[in-house]
Amino acid sequence: MLGLLVACGQQPTTDPLSKADAQKLKDSLVQSNKYLVAAIASPSGVVTTNTAGGLSLPSPVANLILASGLPPQSINCTASETPPKAQQQDLDNDKIPLQATYRVDCTVGDTRLRGGIVLRDKDDNNPASGYTIDTDQYELTLNTGKSNESGVKLDLDLDVTWNNPNYAVRYNFNFEIYGSDGRFGTTYAYTATYVPDNAQTPFAAGTFNYEGSLDFRTATKLYRLTGKATDLKFSNTCKETFVGGSWNLEDTRGNKLLVVYNACNNVTVTYNGEAL
Repeated sequence: MLGLLVACGQQPTTDPLSKADAQKLKDSLVQSNKYLVAAIASPSGVVTTNTAGGLSLPSPVANLILASGLPPQSINCTASETPPKAQQQDLDNDKIPLQATYRVDCTVGDTRLRGGIVLRDKDDNNPASGYTIDTDQYELTLNTGKSNESGVKLDLDLDVTWNNPNYAVRYNFNFEIYGSDGRFGTTYAYTATYVPDNAQTPFAAGTFNYEGSLDFRTATKLYRLTGKATDLKFSNTCKETFVGGSWNLEDTRGNKLLVVYNACNNVTVTYNGEAL
């Protein structure tokens, strides 16, 4: 996405992040939290199967579907699974196939979720090895076909790799929101260090640390901010957010947007010390 913006002549601005745009950035970060948490919640070794709309799916796939907020008991889904489950290879029996592709089209009223998800085991002979998950044309649309249609688009490439005793978690993440306020979104790529609380159940809980740049785009501007996540606490008991730690973002003029995770679904965001 960033390459397309630059190719069209849009370069990162040196303008300060306005308060209005800081509010949009906050909305993008908070809404994208649940997809980040869903994607990291179920590596091999602690994976169980979930049921979403009557479909039995590997937990990382089901978690991404449920992160959309569609009520599990009301989802009407059609799906394809390639290869079929009976033909999938899973030598280490960690419930993550060597490779499988899932396409889903789910509706609840005039809300629609559709897209593709590819799941791969990093090493099918080692249940602790990790996995990769990639989305394709993944979109949640609200008020489908109406004048007030809105939604989100997600392009996520995630690589979870065991690096005994910890994990390296590499994200390529592009998240876009569209609706009455136009289109805006975030793009970033980074590799985080993840330290489990318990090596026997590595993704029941643990701590992330990383730093790198984040691109935030609006209809007229592309901001490039530096970011540092400090002691982001993850718990698989929380499906909405991280449960501790902070994420500090700074623009080219030194303006700071600080995201603090106080507890599950309890997030405080300030811009230059002022609450948003």
